[in-house]
Amino acid sequence: MLIVIRLLQRIRKVWLVKVKMKKYITMSILLVLVMCILSACSSKESNGVDKNIKEQTEELLTNNEIYGRIQDEKSTQEIKTEAKRQENEHIEPEDITVDYTEEFQSMEGCAVIFDESKNAYMFYNEEACKTEVSPCSTFKIASTLIGLHNQVITSEESKMGYNGMEYPVDSWNADLNLRDAFQNSCVWYFRKIIDEVGKEEVKEELLALNYGNCDVSEWNGSGVNAFPQLNGFWLNSSLEISPWVQVGMLRNIIDGNIIYTQEEVNILKDIMFVETKDVGKIYGKTGTGSNHDAWFVGFVEKEESYIYFAVYLKDDDSDEVNGTMA
Repeated sequence: MLIVIRLLQRIRKVWLVKVKMKKYITMSILLVLVMCILSACSSKESNGVDKNIKEQTEELLTNNEIYGRIQDEKSTQEIKTEAKRQENEHIEPEDITVDYTEEFQSMEGCAVIFDESKNAYMFYNEEACKTEVSPCSTFKIASTLIGLHNQVITSEESKMGYNGMEYPVDSWNADLNLRDAFQNSCVWYFRKIIDEVGKEEVKEELLALNYGNCDVSEWNGSGVNAFPQLNGFWLNSSLEISPWVQVGMLRNIIDGNIIYTQEEVNILKDIMFVETKDVGKIYGKTGTGSNHDAWFVGFVEKEESYIYFAVYLKDDDSDEVNGTMA
């Protein structure tokens, strides 16, 4: 958004310069015409002719003055319109409380949705929406961008070298590319990305993303899984983020208010694509924790407008809590 604003400001400056140049050129042409008229008529001694020349000159100069004033008024209106647009962009979003009890089917959890077209947040269980919890596999959104930005991976076809280990999820037992690893939520693949980038750089980029508490202190994870390659600070460990902040992060990613390039964001969007419905194109990432908790975060794109969402489930009394349910 800042890039767009700067471009608009630059375009406006160029336009104003062009208007001023056009005024100066017009004035110069008029003066030349006046000089030609005076020169052509210099030999004439008639007072009537001199009077006519004077009237024509005054008329030309008056018309030029009117033209310049009109252009200045247009310039001022253009500036006012742009200022008003920027002012509207900084209006605080409205917070709306909603009841999604029926949709959650008695399962405990929360949801936050930001509708860009209405500039409004909708909260179901707002307190829970603003409580930090483990991101689980939704962290793969951030780790994808981090990997691309540091050129550990370079495209959807990038592989990380399967080591032949037999993991508990069959789809992980192959030399996966980025797209397959993301859609199958392969932990070892993204563990390798994070390790190659390194702790300090990951920390810096999480701070730039405003990713929750940005805590990577338990770099190797809390040991929730038997395989070391299937543990990390984002899996029921030190890193935590709220559903509300997840939505804000997604907005910044799509709006371009981040350190990542458009090409990097486009690759992320491609691998996040889920399906097309009547509401638009749906993009998202699931996450399932080990403490009866689960996520689904993403956005809907329709006619160049976005609706961002984060659904979080946390129900100790249910065995159905998983990313698919979310």
